[in-house]
Amino acid sequence: MNFPLLVDTNKNLAMLYGAAEKSDGKLKRLSVVIHITGDIIAIFKEINPSTHGSDLVNFFNTVETPKSN
Repeated sequence: MNFPLLVDTNKNLAMLYGAAEKSDGKLKRLSVVIHITGDIIAIFKEINPSTHGSDLVNFFNTVETPKSN
């Protein structure tokens, strides 16, 4: 891969993006794609773990992203 991945082991970002419920701490899976410019270019809130890898490949093959300076 030519891009970094972030793992949110403390659930801090999950809480920030609304992927975790404060009351019970349960997580729902989501993916946030952030361009090198810092722009959020996609948020996948409904994830099917069996197809998400290929869904992301298809997304990256078709998306136009902001230009980095």
